[in-house]
Amino acid sequence: MIVRIYETGEITVYRNIYERLFEESSLGFVHNKMIFDENHQAIDFIIVNANQAYLNQMNATREQLLSKPISLLGTNANHHLEGWIKSYEKVFSTDDTVEFIQYSGLLRKTFFVRAFRISEDEFVATIDLYDSYKQAFEQSKIEQNLILNAIAEGIVVVSKTHEITHINQRANDILGYDENLSLLGKNVFSVLFHQESEDKQALFTKNIDRLPLYNRMTKLQKNDGSWVEVSVSILKKTGSYSDIGFVISFQDISQLEGLKRELELSEHTKKILVDHLPGMIYRCKVDQQWTMEYVSEGVKILTGYEPEEIINNKLVSFNDIIHPNYREMLFDDWKPIIIDHTNFEKEYMIITKEGKNKWVYEQGKPIYDESGKAIALEGIIIDLNKRRERDLEIEHMIYHDQLTGLKNRLYFDETVEKWDQSKSYPFGVMIANIDNMKTINDLYGRAAGDQVILDFVNILRAYEKKNYIVTRTGGDEFSLIIPNANSQLTYDTMIEIQDKAKAFKREDVYGLSYQLSVSCGFETKTSDETTIKDIIRSAEDFMHRRKLIAHSRSNRDSLSSIKATMIANSQETQDHMERMGEIALKVGIKLGLKQTTMDDLYLLAMLHDIGKIGVPFHIINKPGPLTEEEWEVMKRHPLIGYQIAISSVDLKPIADGILSHHERFDGKGYPNKVSGRDIPLIARIISIIDAYDAITQDRPYRPKKSHEAAIEELKKHAGTQFDPDIVEIFVHLFE
Repeated sequence: MIVRIYETGEITVYRNIYERLFEESSLGFVHNKMIFDENHQAIDFIIVNANQAYLNQMNATREQLLSKPISLLGTNANHHLEGWIKSYEKVFSTDDTVEFIQYSGLLRKTFFVRAFRISEDEFVATIDLYDSYKQAFEQSKIEQNLILNAIAEGIVVVSKTHEITHINQRANDILGYDENLSLLGKNVFSVLFHQESEDKQALFTKNIDRLPLYNRMTKLQKNDGSWVEVSVSILKKTGSYSDIGFVISFQDISQLEGLKRELELSEHTKKILVDHLPGMIYRCKVDQQWTMEYVSEGVKILTGYEPEEIINNKLVSFNDIIHPNYREMLFDDWKPIIIDHTNFEKEYMIITKEGKNKWVYEQGKPIYDESGKAIALEGIIIDLNKRRERDLEIEHMIYHDQLTGLKNRLYFDETVEKWDQSKSYPFGVMIANIDNMKTINDLYGRAAGDQVILDFVNILRAYEKKNYIVTRTGGDEFSLIIPNANSQLTYDTMIEIQDKAKAFKREDVYGLSYQLSVSCGFETKTSDETTIKDIIRSAEDFMHRRKLIAHSRSNRDSLSSIKATMIANSQETQDHMERMGEIALKVGIKLGLKQTTMDDLYLLAMLHDIGKIGVPFHIINKPGPLTEEEWEVMKRHPLIGYQIAISSVDLKPIADGILSHHERFDGKGYPNKVSGRDIPLIARIISIIDAYDAITQDRPYRPKKSHEAAIEELKKHAGTQFDPDIVEIFVHLFE
C-alpha cells in the first residue's frame, strides 16, 4: 500500500534527517524485492535501493546493482547466490526480524544480516561484517577501558601488594602524567605521595580495618611535585578475603560541582567494575595447584563453583578444574613468562562442576616482590564456548555447500594446494559435470534440477567413506581428490562413477523422468614436475572432451549432423560406430593409455571415415568391385576427412589419425605411405578394429565371416598391414 504524504516543513526536516542517516550510516542498508516462481519459491531478487555502506561491502556501484535481478550480474555468481536467496526467503514466513550469518564465496567475507518484511514481496536488510572472537575480545577490552575513562573521577585499581594494576585517563590528568607514561606495576604510595610514601603506606596499613573510606579530603602530589586537594574514596573488595585489592578514586574538589552526587555514582560504578568484569578475575599463588587467593563472582558462571569453594583449595583446586590434557602444559607455559616478566595468553579446556568440557581464554601476568621474586599471578579467564561454537558454524558455512552438504570450491582449492605443498604424492584429481543441467532447469525448474544434483551426490557419498575428498565446485560440477592414487585407480574410479550414474534412473519427479548422465575427466599428481594448476586444468580439459563425446550422441549438435551425413551417404551405421568405440576403449585400457589419448581414440573410432561424405554416393554404395578410377577417388577420403577435422576445434586432435587410418605397417598404405610407428598410435589401433568389424559384418559385395576367421585374418597380416604388438593385444581381448 502506498500512502501519499503531504509534507509540512517539520516532516520535510525529519525526512531529510532520516535520509541522511540512511546514506551516511556505516551499517549497510538495502531495500530488496523478491522474485517468486509459480510455486511461490524464491528464485531471485532485485535491489531497489541501498546506501553507500552496503555498496562498499559488496564492492559495487549503484549502476551495477540497483534495479537489476541479482542473477544477471554474472554466471559465476549464480551458485553463490543460492544461499542468500534461501536465507532471505525465511523473511516471508514470519512477521519477526530474521537474523542469520552468511558467507560470500565471491567476496570471501562473512556477514551478519538482519532482515524483515515490509510487503508481500519486499523486505529490508541491514548487513555488517562479522568479526572473530579475538576481535570481539579486543572490543570488550576497549569497552572496559572506555568505561573507566568515562568516569569523571580519577580511578586507580591497586593489588594487595599496593601495585597499580589499572589507572584511568582522569587520574593521569589530575596527577599531571602524560597518558603514554605507564604507571602500571608501580607502588601506588610512591606515585601519590613521592618522598612521603613510606609514612603514608604505614598509616594506610595501620588503618586498613577502617575501610571502606568515602569522601576523605586530602592532598596528592602531582608529577611536577606540586600538591592538589582531592576528595578520596577507598573501596575494599567485599567478601571473606578483603585484603587482596582496592579501588582508589579521587576528585579535584576545586574543579567539580555537585561532588557528592557524582562520587556516589562513581562508587557504584567501581563496585560493578570489580565484581562484574566478564569472566573470572583471579589472584593465585605460584604453585602447581594454582591455589586461589581471590576469585571474582564470575567464577560461578564460568565453572559452576562458588568463590569460597575454590579459594585456598577448600573444596577443589583450580588445577583440578583444568582438563587433564592441559595441566602440565599450562604449568610449563607459565615458567618462561615468570622468568622473562612478560604477559601470559592461552586457550585451554576446563571441566565445570557439572562435568562438562568448556573452552576458556586466560590472560594474566606475574606479581613480584621488591626482591624480584614472583609471589602471585593475576589475570582474567573468560568463556570461549559460545565463540567456538559460532566459529565452527561459520567454518561449516565457509567450507560447505548449502544444497548438498558437501565440501565446496574453497575447501577443494585449499586442500589440493595443501596436499601439493606437503608433497602428498601420488593423488588423483577427478572432475565430474552433470550433463544437460541447463536444459533441465529451463524446462522443469530449479527444484527438478536440485533433485538431479542430489541424486548424483548420493552416488558420490559412497566415496567419502573411502576417505576421498568429495566437493561441489560449481552449479553442476563436482571435484574429487583421491589419496594414494595412481592413474589406473583414478581412471577406474572415474569409470565406476560414470557407470553408476548411467545406471541410475528416476521416474516422474517434477514432471521429469530422467537417466543420470555425467562427463568426467581426471589427472594424477605424481611429482612436483607439473604444477597443481596444470593438473586441474588437464582434468578439466579431459572432462570437456568427454562432454563433447557425450554431446555427439545428441541430435542437436554439429558432430551429430556429421554422423548423420555419414550414415546417409555411406555404409556406416550407428551400430558400427558404437561397436568401434567400445572395442577401441577396451584396447586403450589394455595398452594403459592416458585419458586424453583414450578420448581421441574413442572419437576417431566413430569419425575415422568422416571424409567419405566427400566421396560420390554411387562409389561408396557400389555392390561390386570398384574400377581403378573409382578406387583412386575412394582413396581420397582420408585427406578429405583430415581437411574437415583440421578446421574444427573439436576434431583437430584426431586430424592426423583420420589422415593415417589407412596407412599400413609395411609402408604400402595410403595416402602418404607412412610405415611402422611413424603412423599415429590411434590410427594403428583403429585400422585393426575397422578391419575386424568389416570382416565380421555383412557388406553389399560379400557376406560376413566368423569371429575366428577374422582373428586368423588379422594374425596373417600382422607385421605387414597391421602393428603386430597391437594385433597380439587385440587377440588377447577375446581369450
